[in-house]
Amino acid sequence: MQFYDEVKITVESGKWGNGIASGYRAPGIPRGWPNGGDGGRGGSIVFQASKDEDTLLEFKYKKNYKADNGESGRTKDQYGADAEDLILTVPVETLVKDADTGKVLHHFTRDGEEWTALPGGSGGKGNIHFKDSVRQFPNFFLLWEPGHKKELILELQLLGDVGLIGNPSVGKSSLINCVSSTKAKVADYPFTTLIPNLGSVTVGDFRFNMVDIPGLIKGASDGKGLGNDFLRHVLKARLFAMVADLSRYDKGIWETLELFDEIKEYIEEKILDDEGEYYFAFEQEENLIAFNVYANDELLISKKILFVLNKCDLVNDDEVLEEYKKQFVARFSLFLEEHQYAKLSEDLIRNNLFVTSAGTMQGIEAWKQALARLLQRLPAQEMPDVEPILPVEADEEDMIVDVTEEEKPWLIEHDYLDEVTSTYLNVYLVQNPEVCRLVFITPWGNDEAEMWFWKQLQQKGFIELLEAEGMRKGDVLKIKSYYEGLDDRYIVY
Repeated sequence: MQFYDEVKITVESGKWGNGIASGYRAPGIPRGWPNGGDGGRGGSIVFQASKDEDTLLEFKYKKNYKADNGESGRTKDQYGADAEDLILTVPVETLVKDADTGKVLHHFTRDGEEWTALPGGSGGKGNIHFKDSVRQFPNFFLLWEPGHKKELILELQLLGDVGLIGNPSVGKSSLINCVSSTKAKVADYPFTTLIPNLGSVTVGDFRFNMVDIPGLIKGASDGKGLGNDFLRHVLKARLFAMVADLSRYDKGIWETLELFDEIKEYIEEKILDDEGEYYFAFEQEENLIAFNVYANDELLISKKILFVLNKCDLVNDDEVLEEYKKQFVARFSLFLEEHQYAKLSEDLIRNNLFVTSAGTMQGIEAWKQALARLLQRLPAQEMPDVEPILPVEADEEDMIVDVTEEEKPWLIEHDYLDEVTSTYLNVYLVQNPEVCRLVFITPWGNDEAEMWFWKQLQQKGFIELLEAEGMRKGDVLKIKSYYEGLDDRYIVY
């Protein structure tokens, strides 16, 4: 299956059904009581996590999702049917982000978890709700509230504790198959791994995850190869295991060390601020090698490093293997010197160097035990901060804005204002979400409905607030729309 780990989609919840104005009819009762029912609830957009999903591929081919609308109300006190929620299935460890702000709205962490991204529209009241001692037969109803629309980014997180990094065909997939139940594809040609593999490793009572990305090559940061597309996954790992191919001798060692340049360029392009000051460093932290990134003199990224010399079965000579260890220590020291990094002790490098063979299992158990010991000492992975979804609000001082001069010509042309009397009248922009909702659910042109609307504004204190701003009879209110795709509305006071 093709791997797809990030996608932008548009979702829209369903609108609520309209209410209805009707009255009871029976022989001898020509004008009975009101019995118009409410409209049904619009469908919500709901995301559900599933452990059986491992890619966002489905969302690559379909970008727009809209829930059904609720049915309109009926006579005889019958409510319209509610629409079913639209449930979108995503893998566990999926982030949902606001496409406009980049804020993380939700992080799915367990199988079956549900989250409502957009609720269905409300409104749609029938005339049964508006009867009182004065108005025995209300002849109006409320319209549906439009559904909500939003652009979202879905991002799949492969949260591996250990990230396997290396060139193509160094044996990363074979290593992850050895230590976990994963069955990643292996073959004797480059780029066998086309998608990241995530495996769970158990050592005693301790369990951790290991992620293997497609092989990196020199020039990956410029678009060569495949692995650069998935580097953001491995950068979330707490521990980097840099895998070198012993069968390639000195060339295999150099190719592995050069991958630090690709990681560095990726971090510079994707993470660091162009205007800030930053630098990279290899440093000793206790008995570990740390690859650290500093921005404005503060530690931004810190990854612990282990080196793995794989395919030792192709050498099969202890003295030769020992010579290769010495060569690796010398080459890494030279790499640090050439790149003007601080020098690390040879003992530190050697203590973080492992020799393995995925074919014969040589050195695998010692490597697993070392990984488990190190991970239990390191801080736990940081989960993304989830931004709470708050109702849309407007600052009180900006809730009402005089926009007279810029709006009057258009309003005169469209008969909202008379050219003569417009000299004495003003136009106000009202930026309150509740006023917006009331305007959109009111059936304009119905006198009773309009009286209900202005009464609602009076009871909620909006009329007092508007008149305090200088509003007079005949002034025009421009109501800001908080619904995607729907224009602002104009009403006359």
